[in-house]
Amino acid sequence: MKIKVIIPNSGMSRKTLDEREIMLKGYAAADTEISVDCIDGGPESIESSYDEVLAGPHILRKVTQAEKDGYDAIIIYCGSDPAVAAARELVKIPVIGPGKLSKMVALDMGYRFSVLTVLPTCIARDTEAVYEKGFDMTRLASVRSIGIPVSDVREDMDATFNALYQAGRLCVEKDGAHCVVLSCLGMAGMGERLSEALGVPVLDPAPLAVQYAQMLGTLGISQSREAYPAIGEKIHI
Repeated sequence: MKIKVIIPNSGMSRKTLDEREIMLKGYAAADTEISVDCIDGGPESIESSYDEVLAGPHILRKVTQAEKDGYDAIIIYCGSDPAVAAARELVKIPVIGPGKLSKMVALDMGYRFSVLTVLPTCIARDTEAVYEKGFDMTRLASVRSIGIPVSDVREDMDATFNALYQAGRLCVEKDGAHCVVLSCLGMAGMGERLSEALGVPVLDPAPLAVQYAQMLGTLGISQSREAYPAIGEKIHI
């Protein structure tokens, strides 16, 4: 099986992309091929609706090429799930949005969940995203920020973990969360350690997305054309 991972951040070095690839292969089956690329233009990170719109066309070009290159599934590697709906209209292979997926799992593992996001300015967007994706808002315990921008999340992993732990502790002890969802894919790899520290399931979108992509590919399941109709020939990218 071949999975294409598209990071909607521009300007990432090949060394950094290779490191992400190695990390994600650790979550996959031995015979699964994972290829990681970032977009060729657009924003350096997704931290606003404006960033999502700028990244969209670049994401869709990568999505179209991935299907042509014979990939079995695509992961748009961002908790905001930018351009996922549009990508599903473009291609036949499954397109995974890690943000929605991780919240779906959180709702199955507990009754109320919290979201840990990057900046305070992202709290409103992450709150609204729960509503827009069709989840029951009464099951959202809180959205809290760790005060670290996307581009700096992996610069000092100990500092990031400490910020996640402090915010996550408030989610559990003050807000009544049964599960915690990491909103940024830059937080990948911290879920298991945070779960042990907080005593509740912490949903890490990165391994979830890889495992889900494998499952859909193995079962031959993709997005419904009733929900995501093919766009025809009117748009060219």
